[in-house]
Amino acid sequence: MNDNAFVALDFETANGKRTSICSIGMVKVVNHEIVETFYTLINPHDYFSQQNIAVHGIQSSDVKSAPTFAEVYPYMMQFINQLPVVAHNASFDMTVLHESIKYIHCDTPAMTYFCSLQLARRTVSNSRYGLNHMMKFYNLDFHGHHDALNDAKACAMITFRLLKHYDNLQAMLNVYGKQLQDKD
Repeated sequence: MNDNAFVALDFETANGKRTSICSIGMVKVVNHEIVETFYTLINPHDYFSQQNIAVHGIQSSDVKSAPTFAEVYPYMMQFINQLPVVAHNASFDMTVLHESIKYIHCDTPAMTYFCSLQLARRTVSNSRYGLNHMMKFYNLDFHGHHDALNDAKACAMITFRLLKHYDNLQAMLNVYGKQLQDKD
């Protein structure tokens, strides 16, 4: 696959459980260009907390006819297709992914990932490093925070700019890349 490609990923959850995915957004970047997007609502078959609804606006009635994570997971993996994955606050998103894969009784595939939040902290000087703050730092328009696809796009745009501080994607991954996989 292309050495200069990655997938930006974002999840929204229905409640505090890491297995309660209610939406997924992904953006594929190849040679500094968004070439493909993936978005879907997910029916977590779980309750929606008022706190989470206040964050993303998704309610149980919105996902009644949506597919389950088990139905969407193969398409997610096909979209990612061995590319490195980036998320803004990857510790949350990658835990959500790993726990949700375990919940549907599948093995977590080996996957290289990195965190654009941590990369920003290590690369540029800003007073705050949240997604909306980094979009302001780079003077980029940002509407629809906590919409999974918009957040994935924002993550991709931030990552693209941060990667300009490194020789290439692989050089950055050699330092900051991590592996997600089942531990035997």
